[in-house]
Amino acid sequence: MRNFIKGRLLGRLCEDCEENVGQVKVRLYLPERRANVEGALAASEKETFKLLTPQEVKEKEGRLVGEGMTEDSGEFLIELKGDYADSALEFDFECGTVPKGPLPPKKFPIRQFHVTTFYPKWDAEDQATADTKIGQYSYVIPNRWWCEIKGRYFDVWTICGKLVDCKTGKPLVGVNVIAMDADFITDDELGTGLTDSNGHFTIYYDSVKFKKTFLSPAFNIETDITFPFASGPDVYFQLEYNGQRFALETAANRRNNVGYCLCVKLCSDKLVPVDPLIPPSFTHFGLLQHIPIQAGITDGKASGSAFFSSVNMVGSISKKINGNPMQYMFEYQEVATPATALNPAGWHPVVPNMIVKTNIGYLWTPSGDPANPFNQEPYYINGTGTEKTVTIIDNWIEVPQESNFAPHIDAQILCLNTEALTGVTSIDMAMPTSGIGSSTVSAARPHTLNRYFAIRMKQREGSGGTVLVAGTSKPIAIYNVVYNNVNKQGSWAPATVNGQRIALSLDIQEIISGMSGCSKITSALHIKYGARNENLGSVSLSITGPNKPGQSFGFDPIAPMAAPETFGTTELVFTPPTQTVNDLLPCAYTIKAYATAKLTNGEGGVGTYEDLVSFCKVD
Repeated sequence: MRNFIKGRLLGRLCEDCEENVGQVKVRLYLPERRANVEGALAASEKETFKLLTPQEVKEKEGRLVGEGMTEDSGEFLIELKGDYADSALEFDFECGTVPKGPLPPKKFPIRQFHVTTFYPKWDAEDQATADTKIGQYSYVIPNRWWCEIKGRYFDVWTICGKLVDCKTGKPLVGVNVIAMDADFITDDELGTGLTDSNGHFTIYYDSVKFKKTFLSPAFNIETDITFPFASGPDVYFQLEYNGQRFALETAANRRNNVGYCLCVKLCSDKLVPVDPLIPPSFTHFGLLQHIPIQAGITDGKASGSAFFSSVNMVGSISKKINGNPMQYMFEYQEVATPATALNPAGWHPVVPNMIVKTNIGYLWTPSGDPANPFNQEPYYINGTGTEKTVTIIDNWIEVPQESNFAPHIDAQILCLNTEALTGVTSIDMAMPTSGIGSSTVSAARPHTLNRYFAIRMKQREGSGGTVLVAGTSKPIAIYNVVYNNVNKQGSWAPATVNGQRIALSLDIQEIISGMSGCSKITSALHIKYGARNENLGSVSLSITGPNKPGQSFGFDPIAPMAAPETFGTTELVFTPPTQTVNDLLPCAYTIKAYATAKLTNGEGGVGTYEDLVSFCKVD
């Protein structure tokens, strides 16, 4: 007969908060022969639960009848030795670690705890075969012991709680609860826990989090809760939702000198955003590319790219500066070259009609929906209709002062329409297709250069406060040129397009002279191409169509030319080189031209422009 003990080991943190005790070793022993088994069975946990010394563990070795590791779920299945008869068992567990959430692993001595003595409950319905007997026994370690074990021996401190709506009592789901330690120097973040579908959360932290001083790590305040005058952290809570922090409580609401386990029930009925200790400043161009305003600009360009269209000014603002409402504005200055020194008197204000509608933060309100507990209402510069819109006085933007307003931190604080600085230059590229492959620069289509502008942010405390500069960029290259009447599809299916950031055209030389672009292509095929932009990137050609076995064809790489364009004529080349167009299979073929430009708006570029011409090879 094979005997198994099946069960689960849990640890209680609070009255309604338990956790699985996984990856610990459960050991089952026969009681000592002289032991008062009935007395041990009836004894309270206070009398039986104890930490065993190494000597006590060694003395029990001869009575060991089974051992096994718990799963992450706390479940275990242990086979008992073959000579086991139905008798009581002592239940111990050994651990060198305990559940600790995201905390990094630490090395601790392995310790063994004696829990209790029990009689297995043999379940006839749970027998695998006639030769197998399975006994049931599960145990929940009481919180007074489990919290002590985790904190004293493994330095794992735990907060377990529930977050609800103060008005409805319904759980708030998917909210990060942040435990803070109120300190005489600076408040420290102990840890965070995400609320589940019932509003429950668990936060794990270690003593290092609240021992820190301004001299750490060289000097920490040693804290041991067992010492007469020692203490744990002084805890209060903040919330975080969708990246925004809220002051659920303040240091004045702190719970002083909390122990290894803290059990709380929290409720939220209003939202007061926490204003991070980040000075208001202008720091980057673009939300996605996040280009530093100084280190990210070389010779006026960001990674070789000039700016175009509308560009997000990225930085941080706050509701107040030194207790007074914050106001800010942007200014610009045009210079001849990126190396030109800035003129202190050369700055001009960015006026409202240069600003694209910009979200600078949100009003946060409770929603009453437990699954989506908070609403966000955006606040705009140049909002429309019923949208929340900031006040602008003499080009100064007044930061909203509502208590539930959260201003942007390292995010969009103004979207500048660079076309309002440079204007938009339109170049008419109308010309016969015979002009493709030649230079397009002329008096009618002049070479239009990049222009260079430095951008800066200023801030002040209210309308009469001291004005300070809060970030000045290096001069940036701006290029707002569009090309109209650009030839497309050559002589094959001629068309023109407008509003192009890159003027790109191609044609087949052999068909240009024919009626409607239908001249025959015999032994050679030459492509005429042209691409224009002051910040032109790559230009390339491809051909799509079938090839014979062992045959390949294509175009040599196109070398870039000096700004503002690349143009020329190139021939289709074959492998083996003795073959010509006559050796193509009878079918349709498409030739494409591709061009890129080194332009950015801080979020991305203008993409790849294309043009194409098709032809048929017949026998």
